[in-house]
This record gives sequence, structure tokens and C-alpha cells, in this order.
Amino acid sequence: MIKQNRKTNFWIRSLATFIDLLLFCLFLITSSFLIFNYKNNTYLFSKWLYYPWLLSLCIYLCLYFIVIPIVWKGKTLGMFICRIKIIKNKDNPKFSKVIFDRQRLFSFSWICIFLLFLVLIHPDTFLQALSQSKPLSKLQKIFLAVPGTLASLVLVFELFLIFTNLKSSGVGLNDKLSSSYTVWINKYDDILIDNLNKKAKIKPKQRILPHVKIE
Repeated sequence: MIKQNRKTNFWIRSLATFIDLLLFCLFLITSSFLIFNYKNNTYLFSKWLYYPWLLSLCIYLCLYFIVIPIVWKGKTLGMFICRIKIIKNKDNPKFSKVIFDRQRLFSFSWICIFLLFLVLIHPDTFLQALSQSKPLSKLQKIFLAVPGTLASLVLVFELFLIFTNLKSSGVGLNDKLSSSYTVWINKYDDILIDNLNKKAKIKPKQRILPHVKIE
């Protein structure tokens, strides 16, 4: 009999996700007040700060959802509060690869979306769309539609992935794609293992006979 971390349920995982998203939204909104003057519908200092602001959002996503879980052994702040963590499948040799695979359809997708805003959307266009001070031109609408449509698709797909965690097994689609599990930090299940399965399989050692040359 061995002890194994108990797999989490849908609700505690959703709560941890909500906390993580809330922290990101707080960072996004708070930092935006350093860039935009919402009262006068202008930039607070310079419109060119729009670009470092978008980059700061990308850096936040990278640090919070990728670097911190790798360093903190599978936990974000939301997961730590909820007392859950990510563990890798025994067949997966690298934990960092697990985190990258898990975030491929989450933080990586949003990083790409913010980078699209950075490349395609001019600061004036972004402010114009944000304040709705005057109608956008057709060209502006087209450029805004690219990251906007992608963001909508990513959001729908992410909600689908989250709802796959409703399974009684506690293993969602993203868990399977990343060869990982989300488990409780301090809750365990006792697992019985057959004695036969404990024994290591003995494989015959292949012997290579020396090559003897006969003249």
C-alpha cells in the first residue's frame, strides 16, 4: 500500500483559476490607469507607453503562469491558496515541459493576442476604440477584428477545456494533453499494489559474442 496525492475536483480547480484570473485582471486594470486618462479619454503621459504596457501584460502572464509554477513546484498563488498543485505523469521526464504544455492553450494564447494588438493596433486606434469618441474606419475595424476574433475563439475553447474537468476521474482534457494531474497538496489516497506488479521485470541480457576470424 502506498500513499498517492488525491486528484482534485472541478470546483476547487475553478476557484483557483478564478483567483489567478482575478489577480491578472487587477494587474491589467491597475496598470491601465498609469497609461490612460479615462476621464478625458486621452493618454496620461504618452501614447507610446501603450507598447510597454502590452509587453508588461505578456511578461506577467509568462512569469505568473509559467515561471512561478516551475519554480514553486506546480503552484500558482491561486493554487497555493486552494491547497492544490500540478504533478507530472511518471512517463513525462521534465516538469518544465508539463507546465509549457498546460499553458500552450492558455497563457501562451493570450500572449500571442496581446502581441497582435502590439503589432496591428496603433495607440490612437486603441484609444479610439476604448473611448468610442468617434467611429472607427473600415481599416481600423479589420485590424481590430483580428486579435478580437482570436480572443473570442480562445476564450470559448478555454471554457470548454475547463468544463472537461467535470469528469468524475478529475482528469480533464488539458491534463491528458500535458501528461499531468492536478492534486491536493495535503490529501492522499491509499493505493494497493499487487505484489507481482511490484517486482521488477527481469529481462535477459543480450550478450555479444566476440568475432573470431578463422583463417
